[in-house]
Amino acid sequence: MQNLQIRVRRAAAKAGDFELIEAPLPAVTNGTFLCRTLWLALDPFLLGGTGDGAAGPVKPGDLVPARGVGEVIESRHDVFGVGSVVVLDAGLQQFAVTAGQYARFVHPGQTPASTALGILGAPGMAAYFGLLDLATLKPGETVLVSAASNAAGSMAGQIAMLKGARAIGMAGTREKCEWVTRHARLASCINYRSEPLSARLRQLAPRGVDVYFDNSGGELLETLIAGRHLASGARIIQNSLSASDPGPALERAGYLAADGIRVLRARVRDYEHRRGEFLREAISWYGAGRIARKDHVVEGLANAPALLTLAMRGDSFGRPLVKL
Repeated sequence: MQNLQIRVRRAAAKAGDFELIEAPLPAVTNGTFLCRTLWLALDPFLLGGTGDGAAGPVKPGDLVPARGVGEVIESRHDVFGVGSVVVLDAGLQQFAVTAGQYARFVHPGQTPASTALGILGAPGMAAYFGLLDLATLKPGETVLVSAASNAAGSMAGQIAMLKGARAIGMAGTREKCEWVTRHARLASCINYRSEPLSARLRQLAPRGVDVYFDNSGGELLETLIAGRHLASGARIIQNSLSASDPGPALERAGYLAADGIRVLRARVRDYEHRRGEFLREAISWYGAGRIARKDHVVEGLANAPALLTLAMRGDSFGRPLVKL
């Protein structure tokens, strides 16, 4: 039996920079198990080597890294037996062998199993603990969310609304903004590519933004700071791919220590011991229809490079997933 894989052909920038190859089926040794992958999530930031366990940026010939959901089909592992459905560092391939370092069982409430890679997985946890633990969100506060249609952004906005805050989303297309307000039910959404961002923020948040859940960094964060849209005591929760220090921008905009603005980094690994707490509440919300999700799904590994390229440009709509 062969194992289809997506590997890097050259420094990744477009679909043609990845290649579909056939490799031998990986062997199971003591302390490992073999999974047949069912779902794979496409996360461009992993190409830079910033994920758990990543050694560095991927190089030509490397397997494209990816978190996945798989079914254990052979095991010599003490914890993960045959028939188990698990989340693991799979890579973009049909079959994966792992020692289970970052693996965990899919919870029965994570239905379909793909939610374990999205709103009921690491992106959802970043939103949940970023808002409720790091930002200590309070009812009545105004929350601004960038990339509000992706898994972490939509979850952050919906959690804010469920906890009695007011959430404003930002997205790059009219279609995304419509989904954010109609389905995720945020109070409003700004199309930052076609609307004047500062003017809209002054209109929607005249007293300033209390919590900014930052999925993107860069120009949107600069505009928020330069326009002095942050309220006194605001918290910036960084869930962006490259979390740069906004300190110099805050100084240039005239924010002082007395304004009490805090910059906090959402790291899911810091909350692994509290995963059960997140799942209890999030699965309850999702099961009751209080949380919407948006996935961008393609079928088959052959279609993964095109979707990964879209995601790299920020043009995917929802959680980019490959169904095998």
